[in-house]
Formats: sequence, C-alpha cells, structure tokens
Amino acid sequence: MALRKRGKAGYWHAYFDTIRETENGPRRVRTTINLGTTDKKAARALESELMRKNREAILLRRVRTILDGNSFQNGNSSIPRVHRRRRLPISEALDAAEKHRELGESTKKIWRKFEREIKLKYMDQLTNEAAFDYLQENCDGASGKRFNNVRSALNSVYRLTLMESGLDESPFARIPQRRLQSKHQRPFTEDEFVRIYQAAPEPWRSAALIAWFTGLRQKDVFLLRWDDIQGDVLTTVPAKTSRFGRGVQIPIHPQLAAELAKLPHVNERVLGAWKYTPNYIRFRRAFGEILDGLGIRDNERGIVAFNSLRDSFVTRCDAAGIPRHAIRGIVGHVSDETTDLYSHDLTTARLVQGLPSVNLDRVVKTSKKRARNCV
Repeated sequence: MALRKRGKAGYWHAYFDTIRETENGPRRVRTTINLGTTDKKAARALESELMRKNREAILLRRVRTILDGNSFQNGNSSIPRVHRRRRLPISEALDAAEKHRELGESTKKIWRKFEREIKLKYMDQLTNEAAFDYLQENCDGASGKRFNNVRSALNSVYRLTLMESGLDESPFARIPQRRLQSKHQRPFTEDEFVRIYQAAPEPWRSAALIAWFTGLRQKDVFLLRWDDIQGDVLTTVPAKTSRFGRGVQIPIHPQLAAELAKLPHVNERVLGAWKYTPNYIRFRRAFGEILDGLGIRDNERGIVAFNSLRDSFVTRCDAAGIPRHAIRGIVGHVSDETTDLYSHDLTTARLVQGLPSVNLDRVVKTSKKRARNCV
C-alpha cells in the first residue's frame, strides 16, 4: 500500500493491489481510495486502518478455503459450516462513508431518501439493474441535472464503503449520466433591473444591487461579510467552489460602495439586518414572486431568476470590452485545462469599476401589478 497526494485540493489517496480470479486466471488489480484529508498524519492513520482491514480480509479468505476443503473429510457427514461474512446495512452506510470523507448536506439528504424507499437491508443486495430502476422511478421527468446529481450522490456513498460492503464496484458506477438539456437563465435589461430595485422590499433590494455589480450568486450575497470588504476590493470564497478553496477578488463599483455605506451594521454579515432562511419555502419563492408581480417573464433567451443578475453582470462586462480572462477571474469561472490565475489580476479587473452607473430613481414603465412584500 502507498500514499500519494492528488488533485488541486491536495487530498491524500491510498493505493493497494489485490489479486482477483478472472476467466483468464488470477489478475492483479490496483485499487485507489480517496482518504478525504490533506493532513499527512491523518492520512497515515487511515492507511494503517485500511491495511488492518485488508489483512483481516486475507486471513478470512484463507480460513474459508481450509474449512471448505475439510468439510467432509474423515467420514464427517455433517452439513459444512459456512462462515457468513459481515455485511454493511444500508442504514449504517452514511456513518461508514463519513469515516473516509465528509459528505455534503445534499448528498446526505439524497441518501436518506434512498434509505427510506429502497426495499433492501444490505448494501450488497442492490444490483446494477435495481440501481437504474430506482433512478428511473425517482427522476422520471426530472432534468438531466437532477438525474445526474442523484446518481452521483448515491454512487459516492457506495464508492466510499466498498471495503465495508464487500463490493468490488458501486452498482451506480456504470450508469451513464444524462445529457443536460436545462435552459439557462437570461440577463436582465437595465430597465428590468431598475424596476426590480424600485419594487423589491429589503433584503432583496440590496441583494439585487450587490449581485448586479459583483456577479455573486444568491447564497454568496446573503453570506457576504463586512470583513470580506477591504478598501475598494471584495474578496470571498464562493460557496459553490469552496471545496477547492478557490477565492475571487472583485473591485467594488463606486455606486455599490455608496449604497453599502448606507446599510446598517447589525452583525458580521453585510445583509445581517435581515434573516437569511434559504430552507424556508416562502424565502425561496420570494424573488420569483417579485418578478411575477412586475411581469418579468421567461422568454426565448432563457429563464429569469436571481442568478440572472450574474448573467447581467457578465453581459455588461462584455459590452464594456473587459477581457474575458478578467471576467472569468471575477465570477470564478475556470476552465478544466487552466488554474485560477486570473482572480488576482486586479489591474485588469478594476475595469469593472468603470462600468456605467445606473439611474435607480428614474421612472420606468411597468405593469399594473405590484411586487408583493414576500419577506
């Protein structure tokens, strides 16, 4: 067994070889396990535990071989004793998986639903066909993204518990992902944004303004802290890429800086004067109800949502001639072939401070419906 550090996150991986019987005879197979830690001392401890379990498994196979060979020797006509191996119950899989790596809340939620609905007791009872049927039944009619997320979450738990389950492969491993056909959101026009700003109650009014000038996602806007703002630069690690430790630096537009100065300092969050309750269904629907009240709808260009403010920011940067690499660094988009070299290119990124200001007080023609106070 050997330890190696892999990937951008620098997690330690354990490598060990096993001998498996195949149609063509014994074959050496290399197994790789992500230990889920960047600490070498912790990785050594996990490696020792894996080696101990591997030795126990080898010893158990030898004992079985001896028992099977001596069952009916010396006139012993009794029924041969079968040693039943330990099997991992599905109800214990989450705990077993988290011994190797911490799991996200969405993965835990998807697994608990699987645990409630699947009519099996042990991990090794699920076949490839049954795994595919479960995805079909639970994601039928859902988007390709939903299908892929559920498949990936269940596959992660199975993959982390292969040793405990006595499996060679996850039953979800060979199920192909679906092609994504979800419709992307469209950017808001400046008139639409002004109408949203004028009609929206707090905290959506300030949240929309922050997203308009920074391109941050909704969660990052509401979790933004005062100490993330140093001078005229905002530095934060977006929640979506936090597992990679990838931060972004966003120069603050003068108009946004003036509005931020007016916000009350209640706690460490910039929008701390208002409750952030993303799991509360009324909160999740609030921004969509504001858009409905203003008659701002989906169209052939895409859907409208809070994330449309992010698209609006990128669109305005493009129109202003800001280089694509600088935009990519600000919003945290990094291609697979490159590393995040551009989030520190503040000289070019400061061009966003020259984006046109918005006349937030001008009268814009709007529908007769008024936005509801959804907070």
